[in-house]
Amino acid sequence: MNQVLERTSRPQVIPAVQGEYYAYSAGFTAERPVYTLMKCKASKSHEIDDVEVLGSEANLLFEFGDSPQVHGVKAAHLLGLLGSSANMELFDEAWVARADMSAEAFYELRSRKNGPALADFCRSACSEREASVSLELGMVVAVVTSGGKYGLFLVKELTPASMEVDACHILL
Repeated sequence: MNQVLERTSRPQVIPAVQGEYYAYSAGFTAERPVYTLMKCKASKSHEIDDVEVLGSEANLLFEFGDSPQVHGVKAAHLLGLLGSSANMELFDEAWVARADMSAEAFYELRSRKNGPALADFCRSACSEREASVSLELGMVVAVVTSGGKYGLFLVKELTPASMEVDACHILL
């Protein structure tokens, strides 16, 4: 019985489908700070202990507190935020950047469901290849991964221990 409970408590990995466009809202907390850009049926937030099971599907980590930040998962590992058990070779690189975009422009781009346009915008925004960005309420963040994922998220709510985002992403 304990084996069944243990197996069902592990995250189910439902990878994004190449070419499929996803638009969604998601919440993250200090207990569930790992962001996965997976298929929409999958939960986007996960515990730090789940990163090894998630592997390359674990893309970002939110660091909460007085100065909230988002980190690519490899950068989070190098900063010691994933603990010592995670194998960094399992993860894709992820780069983030503050997107020079209003909330209205974000929702317009998201509603068009144009994957190539989203990817072009994210490539341009992340051209400096930053691994971490400080977060603010109302800001839009662009994401690019070495595995071919392109995404944007808008910070809708932000507290020292949680946040809500509206987001979109595609795997090309």
